Amino acid sequence: MGVPESILKKEGKLTKEELAFIKLHPQFAYDLLFPIVFLHKAIEIPYYHHERWDGNGYPQGLKGEQIPLAARIFAVVDVWDALISDRPHRKAWSEELAISLIREQSGQQFDPSVVEAFLKRDIRKKVTKPLV
Repeated sequence: MGVPESILKKEGKLTKEELAFIKLHPQFAYDLLFPIVFLHKAIEIPYYHHERWDGNGYPQGLKGEQIPLAARIFAVVDVWDALISDRPHRKAWSEELAISLIREQSGQQFDPSVVEAFLKRDIRKKVTKPLV
């Protein structure tokens, strides 16, 4: 949200400046959604979904259960969707490779209990095409 298509659709590696701009998108989402009162309960999802379980995420550097549960859940689903979808800079990953990365990042990027629930649910049987 708020990131120019020239960055989103860029083929190849992003510059440091482009990466820094992308990291602003949770704030852009917050600023856009905050005036819409009925969305206040859900605003934590776009704002905190790039926080990491280990505290190395953004925009606030929250760690573990400081990160709202809805954002921790969305983080896993967002990465799943991103990995299994073609992007301008890379082809989609196989579901097996995407699952492997999500499993590997349990306890680092992702809440281990969310990863466990995600893997038990086996979203692959429910989603036949990318969500976006």
